[in-house]
Amino acid sequence: MRKTGSIILIALFLLVSCDEIKPEYPDEPVIDYQGFGLFISVDQLGNKSLVGQLTFKFTDGDGNLGLYPLADSSGVNLPDTVKYNFFLQLYDLNNYEYEKVPEEEGGILKYRIPYLDKQPLSGTMDLEISYPVIIHDTIFYTFYIFDRAFNRSNVDTTEVIVLSGIELEEI
Repeated sequence: MRKTGSIILIALFLLVSCDEIKPEYPDEPVIDYQGFGLFISVDQLGNKSLVGQLTFKFTDGDGNLGLYPLADSSGVNLPDTVKYNFFLQLYDLNNYEYEKVPEEEGGILKYRIPYLDKQPLSGTMDLEISYPVIIHDTIFYTFYIFDRAFNRSNVDTTEVIVLSGIELEEI
């Protein structure tokens, strides 16, 4: 009986003394779309605007996600993959088919994920997209991110977002 108690005590000690096992993720970022919500924002002057909130989960095994802030004039001549690390492509419903909106018409949105440094990285992010004027009525986005080693994540897609019928003046 005493021998059994000693074995259980040693096994319990070994279990308690083990370090927490860190999950292993690939070095390339992985994103997982969670949802898109719309809400009305009111600024200090009482102006209303429509805001969309994109929520996604992410992982990055080597923890090199995010960029340092740019100084006001720096980065002017840098390529987009150095200035930005979050890209969204807008698709608009036109004649019962979704069409990719060209970049020159505002079809590509570019953002900066702030500097993160922890191995491995895992979490949830929210991105707000402002719609001061509603141009398209039925849309969806595809999106992806880059880490600091220029590893590109998978591409994920939002559900269809209906903006028609929203009148900011009436709210």
